[in-house]
Amino acid sequence: MLSIELEARRFVTEPTRLRLLESLPHGAGSKPLMTVVDDAGARYVLKLAEPALAHAEQAAYELRRLGRRPCVPARVVSTEVEGIGWVEGLLKPYLELDWDAELQTDTSQWSDLQRCVLLREHAWEWFLDNLDTNTSQYALLGPEGYPLNVDWDRAFSEDGCSEFSRFAKYRKTLPNARTFLYADYVEGRGRLAFGVLRDEARRIRRLPERKVRRIVAAYAEARFDDAQEAQRFVSRVLRRQREIELHVTRFIRSIERERRDLTGLVGDDKSAAIRVPLAKAWRYWQLFLNWLSRGPIGILGRGALKLVRGARARKRHLPMKEPSHTRACH
Repeated sequence: MLSIELEARRFVTEPTRLRLLESLPHGAGSKPLMTVVDDAGARYVLKLAEPALAHAEQAAYELRRLGRRPCVPARVVSTEVEGIGWVEGLLKPYLELDWDAELQTDTSQWSDLQRCVLLREHAWEWFLDNLDTNTSQYALLGPEGYPLNVDWDRAFSEDGCSEFSRFAKYRKTLPNARTFLYADYVEGRGRLAFGVLRDEARRIRRLPERKVRRIVAAYAEARFDDAQEAQRFVSRVLRRQREIELHVTRFIRSIERERRDLTGLVGDDKSAAIRVPLAKAWRYWQLFLNWLSRGPIGILGRGALKLVRGARARKRHLPMKEPSHTRACH
């Protein structure tokens, strides 16, 4: 039902002229965002992102849609905004979201639904090579608090080379939401239904390769200047699709073995004196990093970065005059 509701907010027609309503924080991101409205009164969020990032989020949306998984519709546009001029960026339908509600770092407070969704999302994070999935990236929808990742602009950030690991992150200083899920699991705090992860890997592997290739190739054309480099990238992504079940199986075996090793250690075991404290110390370090990024320092840092990126985006779009052509949207 969530997929249907989000798809109902897709773009029926191409908005050719937009009017700025206001600039809003729209969560904890660092990209300049504006709320705009078209002549028909429909509201959108316009993200002023670098072309590669905008195309990455559009590709992620198209692949998620191909897999029939919820994702906020996203379209790369070159359009006129009244009072600003011609702008290139990413257009998304406006959603009323409660940005104060987010996943807790204590995963014992998560519902079974939230655990299952995060397991399922791990398969997509790896396939789309998107490791920027901290707790603030997920909007909690509905009374059941369904976690929806609303920001996929860091898809393919590792060029299709990231590991399927509980330790892999986009930034070393910023934990992913699943960082806490797996840390709690290996230390024996709760169980996980890994069958959900296996099923999702199978779903991704069964996506029509021809359609996957078309979507990824369109992104690669926008991302890479060198045609051979673009082709190598497409080949890596398709290989990830074909081999995802193998990587998921290896990951599950590894993390289950890690849990058995940690929870089976006893106090007088020599290895217990080292490995158990190390595992706990790593988890506490991630909790501290998350607190730091979500606290005043992180908020000020993202605010400053958003201002800088906004100034750069405005400079890029001056002088304000109509371009000779408008980029087609896929």
